[in-house]
Amino acid sequence: MAFSAHFFTFLAIIITSHLTLCQEPEVVEDISSNLTSFTNSTHNATLTNTTESSSNKTLKLVQCLPDFGAPEVQLVNDTELIKLLFTQSNITSRDTPAGCILVLFYSKYCPFSSMAAPHFNALPRAFPDIKMVAINALAYRLFNTQNGIVGVPTLMLFHNGRPVAKFNESEYTLELFSKFLAKHTGIAAAEKSIVTSADFKGPVTSVPAREFDIFLIISWVFIALCGAYYFTKSKCWGWIVETIQSNWRESEAHAQHEHAD
Repeated sequence: MAFSAHFFTFLAIIITSHLTLCQEPEVVEDISSNLTSFTNSTHNATLTNTTESSSNKTLKLVQCLPDFGAPEVQLVNDTELIKLLFTQSNITSRDTPAGCILVLFYSKYCPFSSMAAPHFNALPRAFPDIKMVAINALAYRLFNTQNGIVGVPTLMLFHNGRPVAKFNESEYTLELFSKFLAKHTGIAAAEKSIVTSADFKGPVTSVPAREFDIFLIISWVFIALCGAYYFTKSKCWGWIVETIQSNWRESEAHAQHEHAD
C-alpha cells in the first residue's frame, strides 16, 4: 500500500511536469542585473527601481568571437550541448572575446515553441557571429534545473559556456530576438534579415507534434486504476453496492411473490 502511494505520487509529478513545461516563460532579466538588484533591495527596498534603472544603463556587453556561428540552427542533445558550453578557464571576463551561443529550449509538442521556431530559424543569417542551437527540453531535462528552465520556449545567451541572459519578452519574433542579442552583445542584425518560407520547415519544427507520449498514457492509466481501487475502499462505494444488492433482493422477492400468486 505504501509503495503504491509513493509510486502514485511519482507519476503525478511526471504528469505535472508534462503539463506545465509548455507555457509562456516567466520574464527574467539579465542574470547579473537580477542578482545586483536583489542584493540592493534587501538593504533598502525603496531604492529598487533606481538600482534596476542604473544596472540597465551600465549593462556590460559580452565580446563574441567573429564568424563563430553556423549557416543554420544546430539541433543538439544533452551530450552535444555540454561540449558546446565547455568553459575555457583562461577566459574570466566578458571583455575577453569568446564563443557566444544562443540556446533555444523547446518542446516539439508545445504550440508556443512552434510559434517561435521560424523566427529562431532565421537568426543564423541575421547573426553569423553567434551560434544558434536548440535542444528539446522535454527529452533532455539535465539543463532545465541548472538554468532555471520552468517553461518553453526559453532562450538563453551563453558566453564562454557561462549564462549571460534570458530572453525577456512574451512574444517571439525575429525583431525582438535581434533586439535581445544586440542589447547584450552590441552586435546588430544583418540588413534585410527576414523570416522566409524555408524557416517554417526547420531545423526547429513549426508544427506541434501530435504523436502519443506512451509514458504519459501509462501514467494516466495507472492513476485511473489507483483511483478506482481507492474508490472501492470508500464508504460511498460500500453504500452503492449495498443499495444495488438491496434493490436486487427486493426485485427477486417481488418476482417470487408474483409467481406464487
